[in-house]
Amino acid sequence: MIILKIAFRNVFRQKRRSLLTIIMMAGGYFLFSLSIGVSDGTYSSIIDMFTRDHTGHIQIHRKGYLDRRSLYKTISNYEALGAKIEAVPEVQAWAPRLYSPALAFIGTKTTGVRIIGIDPEREARTTRLREKVRRGRFISGTPLREVVIGSGLARILNADIGDELVLISQGADGSIANDLFNIVGFAGSARDTSERMNCYMHIKTAQEFLVLDDRIHEIAVVLTDQRKSREVAALIRTRLNDPSLDVEPWQVVEKQFYQAMQADVKGTYISLLIIMIIVAVGVLNTVLMTILERTHEFGLLRALGTRPVKVFLLIIIETGVLSVFGVMLGGVFGVLGNYLLSIYGISYPIPIEYGGIVFEKMVGMVSLKSIILPAVVTVLTALVVSVFPAIRAARVEPVKAMRSI
Repeated sequence: MIILKIAFRNVFRQKRRSLLTIIMMAGGYFLFSLSIGVSDGTYSSIIDMFTRDHTGHIQIHRKGYLDRRSLYKTISNYEALGAKIEAVPEVQAWAPRLYSPALAFIGTKTTGVRIIGIDPEREARTTRLREKVRRGRFISGTPLREVVIGSGLARILNADIGDELVLISQGADGSIANDLFNIVGFAGSARDTSERMNCYMHIKTAQEFLVLDDRIHEIAVVLTDQRKSREVAALIRTRLNDPSLDVEPWQVVEKQFYQAMQADVKGTYISLLIIMIIVAVGVLNTVLMTILERTHEFGLLRALGTRPVKVFLLIIIETGVLSVFGVMLGGVFGVLGNYLLSIYGISYPIPIEYGGIVFEKMVGMVSLKSIILPAVVTVLTALVVSVFPAIRAARVEPVKAMRSI
């Protein structure tokens, strides 16, 4: 107990030295916390933009559809499945979809397209497709012969709003499906590569065009918290209890994107490790300087009969107390910095495009991870690097130490 009192007294006795040490530790905590907050916030933002753009957090298909897509791998009773999905906690919305390749004509221009049949009302609640319509309007709720095409596709076909688009495809009954559709809107920007082949129409219109009756290919599900996608996918799988269906989270559906993101996360861990090493070296340097300055003091303690182990504990406790104050100070600035970055963010010099989605800035996030992990690392690092200076202080020879200035 007496060692603890002496340690606290030493911390407040040398106010300038203690303040500099605390500021250094607080700076390390702040950098560490900010790095974690920006990393988590940016990845969370990217995942949200990527999944909300089209994929959703969970997708349901006929078994094997993702491995080999086919017009005939369909889901028949999707309204009943949707009712079961809606009853699952954490589910915010769901939307049915239908896909088919087709050949599109306008005048002398022709190209391959991907027909996507959507429920306009459910799709607007599930993804940002309605907001992506830059010109014209979104598909009306009533099934009509109208389509929204990607801006890139419109440029390829030299199309304009109000033009008639000829689509030719294969019906599910083996017949040749062909019809005229009015273009009512353009989705995405001209540089949006994900919209260069997309041709959206009402799901009922698509079912009639492709002779698919009431069948679909996909159900996209959006959750209130994307971090629970794996758990909720397992829960939906249990509730549906249909072995002919695949229920997969976005990490499986968008495997390449997820693996690329995980590789980038590992790179971030290396950056965090470098920051941690910088903090550790800074703490070690500060504590060593402190020990050298107090050599005379430790010699006096040893001459008065203080055992080496108590001198060792004195240094460790002092460093521990200073690190706690450093964490408290750094925590205030760390939380404030991450909060401000979560609102304003930092704009990239040049916007980054991936998978047709443009990312313009990185943002921060206030999370328990960005508060607790830097605190644990800062305190542990301070304690570990103080062991060597503490051993040195415990081994000083009283006579030699007291001769030093």
